[in-house]
Amino acid sequence: YAMDYELRKKLDAIPGLYKLGKTLLQGKMATLMQMLNIDAMKVGPDQFPDVYKMGCDCAKILGIGIPNMYIINDSTTNAYTYALDDVEPIVVIHSGMYERMTPGELRSVIGHECGHIHNQHGIYQSIHDTLVMSGTAAGGIVAGLSVSAMKLLTAGVQTALNAWSRAAEVTADRAGMICSENLEDNYSLNAKLMYGAAFGEHEINYDAIREQLKLQDGNIGRYMEIFASHPSGARRIAADMEFSECEMLYQWRPELKKPGITMRSK
Repeated sequence: YAMDYELRKKLDAIPGLYKLGKTLLQGKMATLMQMLNIDAMKVGPDQFPDVYKMGCDCAKILGIGIPNMYIINDSTTNAYTYALDDVEPIVVIHSGMYERMTPGELRSVIGHECGHIHNQHGIYQSIHDTLVMSGTAAGGIVAGLSVSAMKLLTAGVQTALNAWSRAAEVTADRAGMICSENLEDNYSLNAKLMYGAAFGEHEINYDAIREQLKLQDGNIGRYMEIFASHPSGARRIAADMEFSECEMLYQWRPELKKPGITMRSK
């Protein structure tokens, strides 16, 4: 996504920021791998082979190495990635995500995470997470003062990192589409993340979601997104639908192109 690339270049221009992020992530990666080996299930050819195959397929399509994949006991519908240029990437999938997504949707999740690896998002994501969590270790009033102080001191950088993070999520969603077997799996994945992926059959009305996005953009609520690390669910679905008409997608996956589709240039 062009905005992801442009904002990353601006972040690169901040003296010492990339180096700081790399240092933070290097210290975290080795420890994280050991903790996951203790607390989570490592995915491989003989352990959750269906998930492992999805990871292999997505990595092959995007031209990256096969990531280390883990499923961890957590009922929330979430997945995340830690990746550094010179350290083996890690993809963590919560059990809630594994349970509540169809195989096609789960493949899109893994493709999304591989997209973060492919686009080297890990460094700035580490900085973003560190700034957001700053000051929360202390207790009581001290914690409140510390958090407030850190927010004031880092407000400009956090706003810039949030803007980049939202753009990076669009890039990763596009990677999920490139890796998918059915483009609609990406729409339903993001829809499920909006309503909690409640168990049972739910037919999603995407026209209604477009109307919901208009409501979001039609009042002051649209400015709340400035403080978010991810775009709203409705906006992500609209962006996915737009990308489904983009020539770039079918340069990657010509076999997904349907007859009569309206094509957009990059």
